Amino acid sequence: MAKLDDYRKARHPLPKTYKAWQIFGAGFDNIGKGGKPTTLELRPPKDNEIVLRVDALGLCLSDIKIIRQGSAHPRLRGRDLATEPTVLGHECSATVAAVGKQRQDTFKKGERYIVQADIYYNGLGYAFGYLIPGGLAQYCYLDERALAGDEGCYLLPVQHDTGYSESALSEPWACVEMSYNLEDRVVPKEGGRMLVMSNDAGAAKRAYPGASVVAASLERVPDGPFDDIVVPNPTPGIVGALAGKLAKGGVMFLLGKPAEDGMVTLDVGRIHYESLRFYGGGSDVGAAGKANARADLLAQGNSLFIGAGGPMGQMHVQRAIELPCGSRRVVVTDLDRERLDHIEMRFGSMAKAKGVELFTLSPAQFGSQDEMNSKIRELSPNGYNDVCVLAPVAPLVTQACGFASDNAIVNVFAGIPIGNPAQIMLSDLCRGVKIIGSSGSRIRDLRRILEMVEKGELNTDMSVAAIGGLNSAREGLEGVRDARFPGKTVIYTQILDMPLMALEDVPARIPELKDKLGPQGCWTKEAEAALLEKYL
Repeated sequence: MAKLDDYRKARHPLPKTYKAWQIFGAGFDNIGKGGKPTTLELRPPKDNEIVLRVDALGLCLSDIKIIRQGSAHPRLRGRDLATEPTVLGHECSATVAAVGKQRQDTFKKGERYIVQADIYYNGLGYAFGYLIPGGLAQYCYLDERALAGDEGCYLLPVQHDTGYSESALSEPWACVEMSYNLEDRVVPKEGGRMLVMSNDAGAAKRAYPGASVVAASLERVPDGPFDDIVVPNPTPGIVGALAGKLAKGGVMFLLGKPAEDGMVTLDVGRIHYESLRFYGGGSDVGAAGKANARADLLAQGNSLFIGAGGPMGQMHVQRAIELPCGSRRVVVTDLDRERLDHIEMRFGSMAKAKGVELFTLSPAQFGSQDEMNSKIRELSPNGYNDVCVLAPVAPLVTQACGFASDNAIVNVFAGIPIGNPAQIMLSDLCRGVKIIGSSGSRIRDLRRILEMVEKGELNTDMSVAAIGGLNSAREGLEGVRDARFPGKTVIYTQILDMPLMALEDVPARIPELKDKLGPQGCWTKEAEAALLEKYL
């Protein structure tokens, strides 16, 4: 494959122009011009820049949020897309194509990288695929914001023989990985502001010497925000009244059993995006923190994934099956039975080989939702050690807490906007059910995923459900919007005219790839190499 070897080493001359899917405002009609990508000049890099050739790009639901909101998207900070368009796409695998004078000691033509999308420079966010034009193009430019940002360089080197698709999909996988590796604070904040619900101010201050302590009864609660709130023997009214007084990253310690049980209204969006935490399961702050210290799946535990038929849900399920820290029993629910069938087809053999029991449940199999809920409980009578919510529906969080065992984790992975309340039984919180949420990923999560991919510990290509060339990317984005495919769509940006196709259609449409696909028609490095050799 001499042609492919030349491609991998970036030996070809650079073109004068390149194609890019720019976005000029809200709505699909504002992607590209006339339904096609725009043609841009491929200028030489400035002294502080590098030019990356984009090799593969995963399409993401986050791209759809930009399309829907346009300049109103918070990560665009009001940028007028009509006059200053950006380029979508952040799940990017790329090769260095040209290097500016200031960067020539650091980067060499032909080196391969993936991009950490959450980029910070001088304390401000400049996410790739948002304010920094992204990878839904044949080429892109990166400057000091990505190359010398607040956390250093936001590019991670990729080995020469790693697949383009499998490395690009390390980015969405890093978001999954981060949700299991959160560094939540489980002790009072040193030097923070603490509210203790107690009538004995002196005793409260002596008990928590490391914080600025305010002692109060419900009748005279001072204004917040508070980094920590301690509530002995809580009631729903007290917890509900105080939850809004937590600062970002704030923790409420619920000590002992509830004096009165019932539903508490909690803003699930703040739990997800502002890292609010509610810790029960202990008689004092230390015990409650210890009971909530676990972050990852309970090894050999029982896990439940609610609404997990989509691409990100499948990643959670695969992780619970494939990795050593995974579960003994995995139960997956979704409204779409066909997506669950895809999960069984794709991961059933792996689960069997790993000794993991895999169950998939859809409402269509049952006479009522109550009947399905009974089956879920029957599969784990003592509750689930981990419950992951993968649909952005607040009432599902209520349901998830009810399915959880004592000291379980409820991972609200789906981004539920701030201002969306869920009703949570106070007794669930007091028995140590910890509700968590996270958004995006850190560079260390991306590095960890890439290491697992390159060591053969994790097969991110199992997430691929469709492939296409650059000209088919708008159709691919519409497919993401409409949940057309059960997994990820990967665009090979250097191939212009290859149509979008599901993996199950590949053998018929590209016969050269038929024998290169893996078990159950899984995408592979070998299939990718044959594809590039054919179309480049």
